[in-house]
Amino acid sequence: MTKVLIIGAGLSGLIAARELKNRGHDSMIVDKGKGIGGRMATRREGDAQFDHGAQFFTARSEEFQAEIADWQSAGVAQKWFDGFPSPGNKKPNDHYPRFCGTSGMTGIGKYLARDLNVVLGDEIENLHHSENGWTAKSRSGAEYSGAQLLLTCPLPQALDLFDTSGQSLPEAQREVLQSVTFEPCFAVLAILKNASKIPVPGALYMDGEPIAWIADNFQKGISEAEGAVTIHSTGAFARAHYEEDETAVGEILLNAAQEYLGAEVSRFQVRRWRYAKPENALDIGIAHFPELDLCFAGDSLNGAKIEGAFLSGLMAAGVLGA
Repeated sequence: MTKVLIIGAGLSGLIAARELKNRGHDSMIVDKGKGIGGRMATRREGDAQFDHGAQFFTARSEEFQAEIADWQSAGVAQKWFDGFPSPGNKKPNDHYPRFCGTSGMTGIGKYLARDLNVVLGDEIENLHHSENGWTAKSRSGAEYSGAQLLLTCPLPQALDLFDTSGQSLPEAQREVLQSVTFEPCFAVLAILKNASKIPVPGALYMDGEPIAWIADNFQKGISEAEGAVTIHSTGAFARAHYEEDETAVGEILLNAAQEYLGAEVSRFQVRRWRYAKPENALDIGIAHFPELDLCFAGDSLNGAKIEGAFLSGLMAAGVLGA
C-alpha cells in the first residue's frame, strides 16, 4: 500500500506526488487518459503540433516563479508573450509574461513525471474506504491502494465517483464542492496549406461569439510546420452545441476564424473539453478531510489558473505528507 493514492495526472497531482517524494513518501498516480498533464495537453499530427488545452501560464507567487525558473533551466518552458493580444487591443494589458512549454504544454507534465509512479489509461470505477485506507478498482480490473487518497480530477467527476462508490462526504462541505461549475470548450486543430495571418505573437483573445481564442502553434514555437492553428470556442457556443457532430462544429468555428486563417484548411479535427475551465472557482486551496484520509486538489479550488493548480498540489502534499 502506497502512502498516497492520487487520481488524476494533471499538474496538481504531479506536483503533489513530487513533493511527497521529496518528503520521503511514496505515491501512485492513476489517470484514465493516455497522456500526462491533464488539460496541459499537446497533440502531434505529422510535423504539425498543437497545444489544444491550456495555452499558457502566468506567475504571481514566489513559489510558482521559482518553479517556472526551474522549468526554463531544464529547457521545458519558455516565455511566449506579455499581456493580452487582442483585435484592436480591446483587453487591458496586465504586462504579466505568458509562458508555455517549449515542446508543447504536455512536455512540462512529462518532465515532472519522469521519476514518479504513474499509471495511464486506466479509469477508476469504484472507491472503498476502510480503517486501512483506500482501495480503488479500475475498469481494467486492477486494484490500487493508498493509506490516503488525493483526488485531482475535475470536481464533478470526483463527486460522481464518490456517489457511484457509495461513499459520502459531510453535507455542508459537499455542497461547497458541488457548487463549482465548469465551462465546456471545443478545440479545433487545423492544418493550413500556408502560414496563417494571426499577428505576432501568434495569439489572439477574441471578443464575441463563437471564438474565444485563436493561436498559431508555429509562431508559438512548438510546431515544425507552419499553419498549425488552435481555435478555442466560447463556453456558450460549446454548451449549446456540445453533443453535435464534430465536423459541423469545426466548420462553423473555422468559418468564423477565416479572417485570421488567411489560407485554405488542409484538414482539421475537433476535441471536446467538458470541463475546460471552472466558472466559479473556490479560493480555499484544497479540501482536506483528515477523518476520511481524503483530500481534493486542483485549480477549481484555487483560482482557476495553472498557478492555482500548482499551489493546490503543494498544499495537498503538505497536509498528506505531514
